[in-house]
Amino acid sequence: MLHPGLEKRLHDAKHALGSATSENIIELCKQYLALLAEYRGELHKFPGTSNISLSLESPLSQETIDNTRKAIRVAIEDTTRERNRTASLLHSFTAVSGYEAVETFNGRKYKGHDDWTLSAGGVIFSDSTDGERMTIQEAVDTTSLLRREDHIATNGFPESQK
Repeated sequence: MLHPGLEKRLHDAKHALGSATSENIIELCKQYLALLAEYRGELHKFPGTSNISLSLESPLSQETIDNTRKAIRVAIEDTTRERNRTASLLHSFTAVSGYEAVETFNGRKYKGHDDWTLSAGGVIFSDSTDGERMTIQEAVDTTSLLRREDHIATNGFPESQK
């Protein structure tokens, strides 16, 4: 362990994200990303990671130095991969266009319809009334919720592990 306290916080945040609900997953993604950035920053502070070489007069053996550098490099790579994965997940929940909302609704036959269309006035299906029209923002928010629910259903912890 390179930073035991921070690594525990990362583990706890990852566990919380794994047991998130559709209501809190966006905030948990943001918190986890912040911790990953903090951890990655701490890893870069280690000697030998930023063109700073460990002293040749160091009492540590070259093998120990090489192993430490390797462990730091692996930790940085793993953290970067995890950051990219989590950022992509967050983006999938928060960056939804009106066109993507319509595509999602049609693919799911949302509210029993597969003929949703996008117009300047909102999102509607072919025989909808004005009361059934959704604003573009409502459609985007609904699609974000549907994506979060899908993610939770596919990747969340079973109830017995919560």
